[in-house]
Amino acid sequence: MTQDALHAQLKIATKVRAFPLLLDPHDHMTKRYIFLSLILSFVSVTIARADTQTEERISDRLKRARERTPGTSLVFMHARLIEESSRVPMCQDIWVTVVSDKGESNTFEVETTPRLFGRILSGASYGAVAVLPPGTYTLQKVGCTQPSAGIELKGDFARFRIGSNEIVNIGSFFIDYNFVPTPLFGRRTFNARTKVEPLSNEARTNLAERLHVTFPKAITRYMTPNPGTSGNNAAPSTGQPARSAAPSPKRGD
Repeated sequence: MTQDALHAQLKIATKVRAFPLLLDPHDHMTKRYIFLSLILSFVSVTIARADTQTEERISDRLKRARERTPGTSLVFMHARLIEESSRVPMCQDIWVTVVSDKGESNTFEVETTPRLFGRILSGASYGAVAVLPPGTYTLQKVGCTQPSAGIELKGDFARFRIGSNEIVNIGSFFIDYNFVPTPLFGRRTFNARTKVEPLSNEARTNLAERLHVTFPKAITRYMTPNPGTSGNNAAPSTGQPARSAAPSPKRGD
């Protein structure tokens, strides 16, 4: 439940508490309203406290990173995968690896959607915030962790630039891939159509809830997709066979 929805219900509960003398304290409905009011108040305070803790944790990470590398910035991003223009993988986690022109590699989760019997459970998160030094980066891997398997796609998919002391939204990377038939024991390859798009509504909402102070400050400067992996006649890029797990990505807050 979003904070806006909680606030709306709290207004109703507050009206109930504002007129205690007009309600019978022994009435079942009155007790129910009072109980609901207390529960909603507790949940609202808990969410606000969690949001504050996330902001503090990110601020602390950024401070420590800037002590090591002055000019380190905050980067917001997301990613989506579709296979053969139709099938969306049942990913529990989506992660990406970006590599700077200096050869420094960073891997982090951009989506976490725990599932049970195909249904997304509570605690899902969309979009990630990464702490990165200034420089130019290439998105070289996109991965999807599934309950019993995984997908890892490799290629020079997109590039982006990060300045000093920035808070920047680089958008969402989208890849529509199609595995190419390969001979037995051959290396698996794929064709891909890629693009960069604005953050999804889910990612924007989730990031704004988790970082309601920091996220609105982000400037927008989207990644640039690599034409070599774009279009209908894209040249095959090397892809890894499905793996059982992703390579220990850093958690995107």
